[in-house]
Amino acid sequence: MSNSYFSKSLEKGLRVLSLFNREQPALTQTEIAHKLGLNMTSTYRYISTLVDMGFLEKDGITKQITPSIYCLAFCNNLMHATDHRKIIKVLVDEIHSRFNITIDVALSVDDDMMRIYNRQASDMMTFNLPDFTRNCLHNTALGKAYLSTLPLDELKNRIKKLQLTSRTAHTVVNRKALLEELKQTKEQNFALNCEEYLPGLIAIAAPIVDPHKNRGIGAVSFDFSTIQRGVEEIKEQFAPIIIDLANKISSIIPVDYRNFD
Repeated sequence: MSNSYFSKSLEKGLRVLSLFNREQPALTQTEIAHKLGLNMTSTYRYISTLVDMGFLEKDGITKQITPSIYCLAFCNNLMHATDHRKIIKVLVDEIHSRFNITIDVALSVDDDMMRIYNRQASDMMTFNLPDFTRNCLHNTALGKAYLSTLPLDELKNRIKKLQLTSRTAHTVVNRKALLEELKQTKEQNFALNCEEYLPGLIAIAAPIVDPHKNRGIGAVSFDFSTIQRGVEEIKEQFAPIIIDLANKISSIIPVDYRNFD
């Protein structure tokens, strides 16, 4: 780096943040120092700065360091400014203009789904889901579409750890039944959710997949009111469309997105 304006301190701080991913969601100060080839004093300074700024959290007991929810929101804001989001916007907006339906694009973050783009149906009953939908993998079409991409052994272990809370009378809270549903979801390449998350909401979703690793990183969903359409009508008309949309989004998701969750 020959540029005289290059900030080595900023570089090292960003490298600390870049260490966190699905495989290593939490690290100790010693592990960070070892991975970056830094001494413990410098490592402590970078970590303390990022903790004070709110980008990292440090457990007072275990000393494990993890990205904070503020860091998650910050990354989401950055994604909103990228050309990749603009391409996603074009793809989603084209479907929205044809059918006037609510569309959500979300990435998986642990047991949550983080929405990165949304279009609401106009002049119809709509359901405005939050940007961060927590404990939702078992009771939303987005979550089920994502889970269906996991290898069977990993999926079984993941289901064992989920808190299968019931949001409505239709929420699937039986682990065996959920596993069988997800197997079917994998075969058909889309998930259906009928009033499991909210009364009156039917959703169909297809997984967004990292084509290099062949594993899910998120999903895209179409939302409908039960007074608008029935389940069979949604399957027949929109399953091919949402699968095609998910495939197109998967093809343009950059490396930064794939490492994000």
